[in-house]
Amino acid sequence: MTSIDGLITGMNTTDTINQLMQVEAAPQTALKTKISTANKVVSAYQSVNTRLSSLASAASALGSSATWGAMKATSNSTAAVVSAAAGAGAGSLSFRVEKLATTETLTFTDQSVSSASDPAIATVMAANSFTIAVSPTDIRTITPDNKSLQSVVTAINKESGLPYKAAAVQIGPGQYTMQLTAKTSGAAAAIDPTTLPSGLDLINPATTVIGADAELTVGTDATYTITSASNTFANVMSGVTVTVTKAQALTDPPVTIDVTADAEGIATKVQAMIDNANVVLSEIASQSKIKTGAVAAGPLVGDSAMRKLSQDILSTVSAGATGLGSNGTTASFKDVWVSTDSSGQLAFDKTKFLEAYKADPVKTQKYFDTYEEKAGGTAATFDPGFDTAVGLGRRLQSVALVASVGVPNPLDPAKPKQGIMQALIKRNTDTIKGLNDQVGEWDNRLEMRRDALQKQFSNLEVALGKMQQQSSWLAGQLAGLG
Repeated sequence: MTSIDGLITGMNTTDTINQLMQVEAAPQTALKTKISTANKVVSAYQSVNTRLSSLASAASALGSSATWGAMKATSNSTAAVVSAAAGAGAGSLSFRVEKLATTETLTFTDQSVSSASDPAIATVMAANSFTIAVSPTDIRTITPDNKSLQSVVTAINKESGLPYKAAAVQIGPGQYTMQLTAKTSGAAAAIDPTTLPSGLDLINPATTVIGADAELTVGTDATYTITSASNTFANVMSGVTVTVTKAQALTDPPVTIDVTADAEGIATKVQAMIDNANVVLSEIASQSKIKTGAVAAGPLVGDSAMRKLSQDILSTVSAGATGLGSNGTTASFKDVWVSTDSSGQLAFDKTKFLEAYKADPVKTQKYFDTYEEKAGGTAATFDPGFDTAVGLGRRLQSVALVASVGVPNPLDPAKPKQGIMQALIKRNTDTIKGLNDQVGEWDNRLEMRRDALQKQFSNLEVALGKMQQQSSWLAGQLAGLG
C-alpha cells in the first residue's frame, strides 16, 4: 500500500524526493560505475602480474648452473642410496658394503636397582651430587632432583658438551640400570673412560656396542677400503654422496652406482618455462577478449600494453638466437625444438629436445643461457637492464622482469625499479582513489540536496495549508454576507 505523506497535497512526497534524488545522483552513479570498471582492470593487471612472476622464476632457473650441471645418480641395490650435487663428476663405481657404522654403547650391567624412578626404595648415589670430568679442566658437579636412576639420567642429559647421552634401561625383571650412548658414531667416537660419571653407585660399565666405522670395499682383486664414521660417504666420486643402509652378505652382488647428466630434469625445467609463458599468454587473451554474443568483453580489451606484452613473449622465440648460428648468424630455437604455433602459444617437443641435448649438451645450453655482458651490471651475472639477453631463458626472464617488477635503468641505476604492470596498477589505483574521493564529495552534496528538497516540500505543504485556511475563512465570510 502506497503511503501518502503530503497531508495537504495528498502527494507521496517521499517517493517524489527519492525519484528526484535518483536524477541528482546520476553523476555519482556514473563515478561508481567507473570505479567498478577500474577495480576489474586492476584485478586483471594483478592476475597477469602474478603469472609473469612465475614465468620469471621458471626462466631464471634455466640460467642456473645447478640446472645445467644437475646430475642424476642411481644405485642398483637397496644397500646404498646415492645422490649427486650439481657439477658432480659423471661415472660409475662398484663396491661392497662390508659394515655399517655403529655407535658405542656402555651399560652398567653389574649394578641395578629395583625401580628407575622411586628414590625411596632405589637410589643410585649416596651423596646429593656427582661429578663428570668433561675434560681435565672442565670438571662439573651435578646435583639431580633426587637420587633415583631416572633423575640422574635427566641431570646428565641436561648438561651440554658431554660426549654421550644417558638412558634408564631394564636389564631384567625388576632390574634397572644406566646406559650411556656416544653422541656420534664411528670408531673415533668411543667414550673416554675418564669422562664417565663419578660418585654414583654404578661403576665399571660393559661395552654393549663397540663403535665402528662403516666400510666399503672397492674392487675384486687389488681392492681398497673406504671408511666413514657415519653411514654417509661424501665425495666417493667428486660431488657424489653414498648413504649405506645395510651390510651385504657374501652372496649379494656388488652395489653399482652410475652418475650421468640429468637431461630429464633439464627438459622438465624447459617445459616449465614454456608452460608458464603460455599461462601468461592465455591470461592476457582471457582478460583482453572482445565481446562475443552474451559473453562480456574482458576488462583489458583493447589494452595496448597487454597486446605488446604478448608480442614480446612470442617474439622471444620467433626472433631466434643472435650469433648462435653458423658463422655467427641468428639461430632458430627450432634447433632445440621450441617454436610458436598457430594458436599464439609456444610449443615444445620434449623428446626431440632430449635428443638434441644428448647430441650436444654445451650447444643446447647456449640456446637458453647465453647473454652479452655489458658495462655497469654485475660481473659474471646476468643483469637485466644492463646485459643483452640472447638465450631463450634469458630473454623470457628479461621480458617477465621488465613487465612485472622492473629492471635497473642503466642511465640511472639508483632510480627505484618499477615494472610496467606495477606502473599500470598504480596508475589505476590512484584513479580509483580519486574517484572514491569524488563519490565522497557527492555523498555530502546529495545529502544537502535531499535536505533542501525535503524542506521545499515541507514549505509547500505549509504554504498550501495556509492557503486552504484562508480559502475556508473567505468562504465563511462570503457566506455570512449572503
